[in-house]
Amino acid sequence: MNDLDAVDRKILDNIQSGFPVCERPFLLIAGKVGIGEEELIGRIESLKARKIIRRFGAVFDSRKLGYVSTLVAVRIPDSGHLPAVAREVGRFPEVTHNYERENRFNLWFTLIAASQERIHEILDRVSSLPGVAEVKDLPAEALYKIKVDFKTAGRDLEAEEEDGR
Repeated sequence: MNDLDAVDRKILDNIQSGFPVCERPFLLIAGKVGIGEEELIGRIESLKARKIIRRFGAVFDSRKLGYVSTLVAVRIPDSGHLPAVAREVGRFPEVTHNYERENRFNLWFTLIAASQERIHEILDRVSSLPGVAEVKDLPAEALYKIKVDFKTAGRDLEAEEEDGR
C-alpha cells in the first residue's frame, strides 16, 4: 500500500462509510478531497484496477430486510477436493465469504439468504458435493457487529511496514 499518495489515502478515507446520497456524490467527495470530480472517479477506477478497492457498493443490514444468515464449516478430508468444493460454494450468490482454514474443518463460508429454507437447501447441496465429509451450520447466538474504517490519510505506512506493524 506504499504506492498510495496522499490524495488516494484521502479518497479511501472518504468513501469507506457515510457515502453521500445525493445527485452528485462524487462531486461532493471530490470537494472534500480537494480534487475535481473526474479525477476522483478516475482514481477510484485505478484503485479498483490495482485491487486496492475490492468492492464498491452499499452494505445493507440484512436482518432489517428480513434475511437470515449463518456461518458454515465444512470438513473435506482429502484436500485435493477443496478447490472444486470452494468453487461450487462460491457460485451461490448468497455466499458472502468463502475461505480455506488450517483446521479439521478446512472450508468456511458465510451465507445470507432470504429464508431459513434456502439456507438448508444450500447446505444440503454442499453436503452432497464430492469430497465433503461433514457440514456444520453455525448460526449466531448473539450479534456483536462492529464498524471498521481503515484510516489511511496522515499515516506513515512505509515506516509501519519497516517496523513490522
